[in-house]
Amino acid sequence: MHVDGSGRRPVILISACLAGLHTRYDGNSKPHPLLRELATACVLIPLCPEILGGLGIPRTPCRFSGGDGNSVVLGVARLVDRNGIDRTAEFLRGAEESLRVARLVEPNLIIFKEGSPSCGLHTVDIGGTKTAGCGVVTALFMGTGIPIISEEDPLPF
Repeated sequence: MHVDGSGRRPVILISACLAGLHTRYDGNSKPHPLLRELATACVLIPLCPEILGGLGIPRTPCRFSGGDGNSVVLGVARLVDRNGIDRTAEFLRGAEESLRVARLVEPNLIIFKEGSPSCGLHTVDIGGTKTAGCGVVTALFMGTGIPIISEEDPLPF
């Protein structure tokens, strides 16, 4: 990505764990392999929807029950933690708050963490099985027109 005619560096909304922040459910991070290069060429806005939704660090892992993020947004699936506590409300709140951030910063691209119940783009855990599907935030963002990739996808520039 290059600076456009306005002189503005491209803005990338990125999962906070991919930006090197220790925001994952287990308190760890998963820095994007090209993080330094991205930070030099672009403005990175780290975002953790699960924290925005009120879940802490560390937190009990959650998995989908009854469908993926699209089904949660439609109200027909849930997100339940390992202790059986329904965390759907927190995930939906985090998705809504993330959308507010996106509207504020107007990103050119979003890079989300694959497999996350919030940010997964291609694969999520449904009932204990890695399954094709997307996270709650990704489902909510699909209609925005903002390009979304996972850290496993090639960069578009």
